[in-house]
Amino acid sequence: MGKKHRRDRKQKGEKPGGKRSPKLWLVGILFGGVLLFGSIFFLPKNEPWALPAIPRNPRPQTLSPLLFSGQVARAYQIAQEVPELLQRMPCYCGCYVNPGHRNNLDCYTDRHSAG
Repeated sequence: MGKKHRRDRKQKGEKPGGKRSPKLWLVGILFGGVLLFGSIFFLPKNEPWALPAIPRNPRPQTLSPLLFSGQVARAYQIAQEVPELLQRMPCYCGCYVNPGHRNNLDCYTDRHSAG
């Protein structure tokens, strides 16, 4: 930017950085504050949003779907049919705080998943 161009901008009363609205900055700061407040006070504290699923070898046995009825029996049936899928899925039910719980398949090794 040449001296002449800077001099012309000063004469017109423009700021060197260009025109910026203080209202826009205020809106940005308020929006950021609302996001920060919401993330601190409203997101669950103990959820493993970034915890990976850890497969077991050998894979644990699921309970028989015959022990249950309705949709719970169907869920246990699916767990029995595709355990390799469930063992790759992290669990978000809150039981991950147990030392033996490593993935979603672990929910189906006992009556935990029944509700």
